Amino acid sequence: MNDDILNTIEVLTAKVRAKEEEANKLKKLVNELCAEAGAEIRYPNVSEGGATLAGIRSDEFYGQTLTAAIRNYLERRKASGLGAASVTEIHRAIKDGGYKFETNREENAKTSVGNALRKTSSIFHRLPNGQYGLLSWYPSAKAHPEVGGSKKGKGKRTRNAGEKTPDDSARKANGNLVSNREIRDVILAQEGEFQSSDIEAAIKAKFPSKELPKTKIPSVLFILKKRKGLVREVSPRSGKKGAVYVKE
Repeated sequence: MNDDILNTIEVLTAKVRAKEEEANKLKKLVNELCAEAGAEIRYPNVSEGGATLAGIRSDEFYGQTLTAAIRNYLERRKASGLGAASVTEIHRAIKDGGYKFETNREENAKTSVGNALRKTSSIFHRLPNGQYGLLSWYPSAKAHPEVGGSKKGKGKRTRNAGEKTPDDSARKANGNLVSNREIRDVILAQEGEFQSSDIEAAIKAKFPSKELPKTKIPSVLFILKKRKGLVREVSPRSGKKGAVYVKE
């Protein structure tokens, strides 16, 4: 083949690659604006790294469990030469792929994805940058225990039937409310960045029979942030998006 033709092909290929990267940046900007406006994401399969995932069918994840849908999506990414994904990317992809969330609120649906990723640590693994991949991709990585996991202590005394603990009467008087200490323990068990909605979901999963007043979590977060210095606010509340926190 003529060398001039080969050179022309290389030049044109480089221009195509540059145009694709430029288009990808514009698509990501459109997605960000859609998210800010609360509108449907226009380009759900645009990755952070510039590569795109092969088209996902609109019924790809229909009828699957949340865990299965997330796992299958991540496997699709791996097969397409991509790697780990953010909670937002996963949420958008499985939603567009037909997964039916039990809520119509975007934030609640995204929270349920985050909870599933954190709680199923035997399948999913969180990277230091906050993205998630499959644990099987990282042979040297270890599965982290679930938030709220129970541990059996040695020599723990079994309470006799009818025997009351010091907190029994207080809990009864308070209508079986979740205590500040219990909320604090859930907050300090979080890994990476989190929002108040993450804490609420974790508390309701850990204490399903207890009541959680709306002001409890903000109060405990304020104490841990201002008085104790155990929690830091990464980004403040902005519109419908809640504040983001991280442990110090």
